[in-house]
Amino acid sequence: MERLYRELREYEETRERIIQMSIRVTRLSKSVIYSLIRGDIETAERHLKDMSAVAAELRDLVSRYPMFYNNGAQGLQEYVEAYSLWVFLREGRFPSREEVGVDVMTYLMGIADIAGELGRKANEELVRRDLKAAESLRAAVERLYLDMLGLEPRDFELRKKVDYISNQANWIAEKLFYASTCRQMYEVRQGNSEGAGAGRGDGGGGETGRGHP
Repeated sequence: MERLYRELREYEETRERIIQMSIRVTRLSKSVIYSLIRGDIETAERHLKDMSAVAAELRDLVSRYPMFYNNGAQGLQEYVEAYSLWVFLREGRFPSREEVGVDVMTYLMGIADIAGELGRKANEELVRRDLKAAESLRAAVERLYLDMLGLEPRDFELRKKVDYISNQANWIAEKLFYASTCRQMYEVRQGNSEGAGAGRGDGGGGETGRGHP
């Protein structure tokens, strides 16, 4: 009984530890993402280091106690999402599964969620009137959608993620359409205004000329 007691305590303590570490990774991932969207690279890098350290320990525990995989899966997915956003915004690519060190389902579920963050980043670029940057982000989300679609996932949750990526790509495209249309209308109005101003200036000069032969 004493041995069973010790084993049960170890079992329960490990489970609780994995849950708490998963929560911490999730919180740190949100800090990384928030900082990246704001363009605060220094703060993002600091949170990234903390998140990566906790995630490495979490991966180790889950590998040694696979019965607690579900308790740590959410945190690892959040880690994949935040790390992938960091790599993409810094290097213009998505990290491989081997780079993040997780199983294929955790990787795909996490990488799919980056579509929402790229959408938020695109919105920030549109606010700054940088249509080129926003278009680059839209193209990245569309490529991610096509890659995920090409995997032909059968898992229901993963298929929902693929639909989510598609919706994000469409959302960014719609925002880009309105932004570019508004810019074109503004440029046309500016051109008309300048043309009218120039015409009035010429006309005024003509009247003056006639007044003083």
